[in-house]
Amino acid sequence: MKKAFKYIWFLLAAFSLTGCKKFLEEQSQDLAYANTWQKMEEVMQGDVYMKHFTSPPSNSFKESGQAVYFPWLNAMDDDVTEFVSSPYYIDNRDDVFGFYTWQANPCVDKTFLPYIDDTWPKVYKSINAANIMIYQASQLHDNPDQLKRIKGEALFLRAYYYFYLVNTFAPAYSKETAKIDMGVPLKITEFVEDKHFTRSTIDSVYQQMLTDLDASEKYLTGISPSSIYHANIDAVNLLQSRIYLYMQLWENAITAADKVITRKPVLFNLTNYKPLTSFFSKDNPEAIFNEGGNATMYLMGDGLTKSFQASPGLMKLYNTGDLRRTAYFETDNAGKIRYTKMYRSRTNNILPTEIFSDNYFLRNAEAYLNKAEAAAMLGRSADANASLNTLRQSRFAPANFVPVNYSGAELVNFVRDERRRELCFEGHRWFDLKRYALNKAYPFTTTIVHNYSDVSYGASPFLKASLVLKPGDPDYLVPIPLDAIIFNQGSLQQNPERQNRTF
Repeated sequence: MKKAFKYIWFLLAAFSLTGCKKFLEEQSQDLAYANTWQKMEEVMQGDVYMKHFTSPPSNSFKESGQAVYFPWLNAMDDDVTEFVSSPYYIDNRDDVFGFYTWQANPCVDKTFLPYIDDTWPKVYKSINAANIMIYQASQLHDNPDQLKRIKGEALFLRAYYYFYLVNTFAPAYSKETAKIDMGVPLKITEFVEDKHFTRSTIDSVYQQMLTDLDASEKYLTGISPSSIYHANIDAVNLLQSRIYLYMQLWENAITAADKVITRKPVLFNLTNYKPLTSFFSKDNPEAIFNEGGNATMYLMGDGLTKSFQASPGLMKLYNTGDLRRTAYFETDNAGKIRYTKMYRSRTNNILPTEIFSDNYFLRNAEAYLNKAEAAAMLGRSADANASLNTLRQSRFAPANFVPVNYSGAELVNFVRDERRRELCFEGHRWFDLKRYALNKAYPFTTTIVHNYSDVSYGASPFLKASLVLKPGDPDYLVPIPLDAIIFNQGSLQQNPERQNRTF
């Protein structure tokens, strides 16, 4: 944008210690600037949507500036493990060390020195921008169709951002306790509120997300997006389906998923996948929406001998003939099984010209999985198996495809494994583990082990620590940033204390 949008307000603390009046004056200038739908579109692209890579970084996602959100989300679960074979001057584990090892303060480097993670203020800044755009779209009249579209996109994005905040910094949704469990601060007004913020309940946040998405669906119905970088009706219904799934509102999850499947049924037949290319692309028929950058492609960089790889527990789930094994992963020259949904390889001298997100690449395959899970929970085995088989048929060569036909607990377990196979390293597994533990009919928990090793020149790698995350551990909740706690003078309550895992 030629003119910077002036609000940089920490944690909804959308007013500074210099006073409320100053903020209101600056906000008035911002609103005065966004006085046409074209200028609102500038604000949407500059402040509401996540940033994109302008060029691929060389060694770390941190070189991309503001483009990566929740970069550590895929480093905490059981799909990832370390890969250490010999010394190297670059250690890809460093950027997410505290999250991979579930430190009491996860924002620390490998020497346990703290740093400031910008995820919380960055996301709330986008939410505040969305609030202003939602308001402003109701005030202008220069182009009703474009204003309707902008409002629909802003409503979707506000719900999308709250989804990640509440599932990262709060417990999973529980029907029994959601109305009393602490969620995250909920701010949906475009004006400053002269108060210290507290944590809204999880149910309040979920209800607001659903309200936003219902409105967004109304505004975006019938509008064709110009690209996958604009939110659209399929993105709205897919997120609705996901939220209903988390709330265990199974019928609603199926209804929303079916809307996506009806409009966009075609899956990527992996028999057509070309080696050394990205599965994530704008040309993928499954693609619905994309924003933000990709951290995982750097955390599992090829040729580096201190980094991450896919865990044995994940890889053993792929049967012989499953084409996802070669489309989603590559075994590099060092022997590391690396993620390649977004393909980048120095060994093969391939650098992507366009980056697609690890956490925010929405695609219709999820709709099939959401429907399968919800149907399985309702005992509708035929519907669940049909959805699974439609997806799996596109993941095997015809000679290797064998339809599944399960029921009961066996079906539920298979759906969960299929979800893990299909959506690995797309920001789902950590949240799924949290919510599976609260499922009344088919609860599931697991113990995660993350090893941390080192290696010296002329020696073999040695294990420095073996970290264990047990079911129900407080470390499943990422701490609220200390700056936010301090700014709100203690009214913003912290999550339960985490373990001190120094070694």
